[in-house]
Amino acid sequence: MKQIRIACARDREQITDLRLKEFNRSRDFKLLKPELLHWSQTDDTHTVLGVWDEHREIIATLRLIRTTHVQETRDRLKSDIPVEIGFPCLIFNSAATRQACHRQGFNQLLRYYAIRAARDHQIRHLLSPGYQTAPRITFMEKLGYTFHILTHTWQTKLAPFSPRILGVLGYDQFPAAMDILEKSIPHLIDTYPWTGKPIAL
Repeated sequence: MKQIRIACARDREQITDLRLKEFNRSRDFKLLKPELLHWSQTDDTHTVLGVWDEHREIIATLRLIRTTHVQETRDRLKSDIPVEIGFPCLIFNSAATRQACHRQGFNQLLRYYAIRAARDHQIRHLLSPGYQTAPRITFMEKLGYTFHILTHTWQTKLAPFSPRILGVLGYDQFPAAMDILEKSIPHLIDTYPWTGKPIAL
């Protein structure tokens, strides 16, 4: 059955395999430490979302990490924070979409449910680290994200081909972002229904 849900330990091999394949294909960076993409304690502790097709094969994934203070956020981002943010905040990372499904809106689908959960749990800011030339930046700007170059970063997993940036979306922008997503991907929201327990942050 086509679905979107919270991933669990039994999904770890599919999640790891998707991350490795797609990070290795990326045109935004070179993967230096593939072992850091393996399912880990961070995945067990936080929330990993996944989209599955009718064959129970994973299409896309996104990890959500909730943080409650500046130092914890710096440690997770492996960078200084170039803009003032409120807490709790939610970091989006380890996003990957199967190559055959690129540019079909699956990252938007994951983002839609993440923003909805963030709204329901009074998250103050969403943080999306990325790279200046990444294709999704233009659409994220339409959602209301502002982008800030990470001038001091000690991330070693990837070697980027363009400056590392941080996308920031504030609580007040959540309703408008959700409305844009609902109008952008209604077919995916209908075809890939949420299944299982709700996101708890």
